[in-house]
Amino acid sequence: MLVLTPSPTALRFSFSPKGAREKEFLVKETPMPSFVSRTFRILHRVGPLVGLPVGLLTLASCLFWSRGRVSAQGSEEIPFCKHTIDLGQSEAAEVADVNQDGKLDIISGDNWYEQTLPGKDGPRWIKHHFRDLPFTDGYLEDLGDLAIDVNGDGYPDVVTSSYWTTPLAWWENPGKSNKPWVKHVIETRSPVEFSFLVDILNTGKPQQLLPQFGDTSFPLTWYEIEGKGKDVHWVGHEVSPRSYGHGIGAGDVKGDGRTDIITPKGWFEAPPDSRHGEWVFHPEFDLGDTGFIYTMDVNGDGLPDLVTTLAHDYGIFWYEQKKDAQGNRTWVKHVIDNAWSQAHALTVADLKGDGKPVLVTGKRYYAHEHDKGANEPLGLYWYERVQTESGLQWRRHIIDYSTRTGGGMQVCVVDIDNDGDLDIIVGGKTGLFLFENLTKGRSAPQPEVILAPGGEPR
Repeated sequence: MLVLTPSPTALRFSFSPKGAREKEFLVKETPMPSFVSRTFRILHRVGPLVGLPVGLLTLASCLFWSRGRVSAQGSEEIPFCKHTIDLGQSEAAEVADVNQDGKLDIISGDNWYEQTLPGKDGPRWIKHHFRDLPFTDGYLEDLGDLAIDVNGDGYPDVVTSSYWTTPLAWWENPGKSNKPWVKHVIETRSPVEFSFLVDILNTGKPQQLLPQFGDTSFPLTWYEIEGKGKDVHWVGHEVSPRSYGHGIGAGDVKGDGRTDIITPKGWFEAPPDSRHGEWVFHPEFDLGDTGFIYTMDVNGDGLPDLVTTLAHDYGIFWYEQKKDAQGNRTWVKHVIDNAWSQAHALTVADLKGDGKPVLVTGKRYYAHEHDKGANEPLGLYWYERVQTESGLQWRRHIIDYSTRTGGGMQVCVVDIDNDGDLDIIVGGKTGLFLFENLTKGRSAPQPEVILAPGGEPR
């Protein structure tokens, strides 16, 4: 029996004539030898009687395989070293220089983690317990943390979203005073599943707060900071008298340089005056129960497209914006990946450092226990666009799979160790993890593989 298994790096053959012991052969593909030399190598090893049919099948399969290869294969894998920071439960992960010592720290759940001098195995952390959050229905009441200096004292404070006791609040960083962190309520009238810091005022700085309200009867509202010091407070600006379901995003949909607001049921066109002008609603699509929604010119045609995920179902998608001669806008749905579910959080980042943004996302552990695919393996992935002979495609790169690490409610992509490449930090019900990018930093020990005596096939 002949079994042929192609992979990106090798072709593996298993051959077992009736009554004989199975032999397995591995033909490496890099650098890819000629089809003829590969066939004769097999003939030489197994003899003409067995090798001839195997070699011919090899030649035929290689011809077919080569023909199916595309001109652009995408990037090489990025080497990551996984660090377990805390096995405690949380859904959030944010990065900021909490104590202003020049090193980035991590905020997640009840704690913040101070980055200290690195050891031989990478970054090291000091755990600081700074608040006590309730635990409700299997969730820690922290569905997202956003770092922003609210009161203007130079220290990052933390805006926290929750579906339960306090839907939206900011926690005041005490700075050098060593006093307890102080909680300030922003909004209590609707549950908040997650929030964005966005640039609604088009200043180039994402300093306005855009929540996704769980109550669709609550007005769609964005918030900005007014005042400083003890007089600081958040002011809400109503966009619509209702909200539009699970999912929220912001970006320049129209291409006029203004930040529009995107909901699963359509998008709101930003007026010249974001505070006092009328936001015009365009009910042009129905995206479903999404997570974060981004604008991104995916196909390079000059029109902003949408990229999003289904938070409680299968699917990562992009929606292609099209316009006819009269300027009428339509949207075409394209599947990026629907092999796994519960991609609740999505981040767009230049992970490769080449100016071409990629998508970073992961499966959230039990977003709901009854969600489709809820009991399937967790994973963390990044996706890049590749141009093939058949058109635009997306290549999935696996960062981590089938461990206790998923995407949680936030996927933070930042150069946390200041070595020139982007790292990934994720939280969730299964713990808090750092994936250290080794592209430009230190070199982690790599396993050495040595062929055992007699292991070479003859």
